[in-house]
Amino acid sequence: MFVGYTLYYFNRKTFSFVMPSLMQDIKMEKDDMGMITSSRSLAYAISKFISGVLSDQISAHWLFSIGLFMVGAINMVFSWSSTVAVFSGLWFINGLGQGLGWPPCGRVLHKWFEPSQFGTWWAILSCSMNLAGSLGPIIATFMAQSYSWRTTLSISGLSCCMVSFVCLLLIRNEPKDVGLPNIDTGGAKKVKAGQSLELTSFGSVVETFQNVCDCDIHRFSFEHMLF
Repeated sequence: MFVGYTLYYFNRKTFSFVMPSLMQDIKMEKDDMGMITSSRSLAYAISKFISGVLSDQISAHWLFSIGLFMVGAINMVFSWSSTVAVFSGLWFINGLGQGLGWPPCGRVLHKWFEPSQFGTWWAILSCSMNLAGSLGPIIATFMAQSYSWRTTLSISGLSCCMVSFVCLLLIRNEPKDVGLPNIDTGGAKKVKAGQSLELTSFGSVVETFQNVCDCDIHRFSFEHMLF
């Protein structure tokens, strides 16, 4: 799951990583680039809310794996495209796939680890984003020197698709799926299914609001970066 979410995050930023090479190959205005990046942020906000609800209703490892495969496939198709309209549409779909990653992670961690261990494993899994964010530009720069931006996106997307099948095989929703006893929460209050769904939805609403705000922030930052 750590490797899977590292790839989730890396492929969320691949457009930014290959942007200099892409702009040399395809003539685009700064508004076009801003529209592409903003489309992903908007879709990510919508998808994360929906995924938060779905993760309480369907298998978390299926949701996580489907999202990862979707992200990889979109990156590969993106590498074959050449117009702003197609770029924006594909990156919007990439954002929809991105939202399927994090809520299932929280669901699986909650099922596999006791409350006293949850914070530690949550912190470890969260480091996957920092790893992708720090190593991503270095890897992308190295690949850009040896390959085109299209090849870089294709390799990155193919890696996602391959790892998604591994995640589907290895990730299990809870201990009883592999014949182990489920975690005893130590007398924690049991929450009804409806209440659990309500809490998940509320958390997703908050994150949705944050991501919608990020759409304008990202576009504003990008335009000033170009100036």
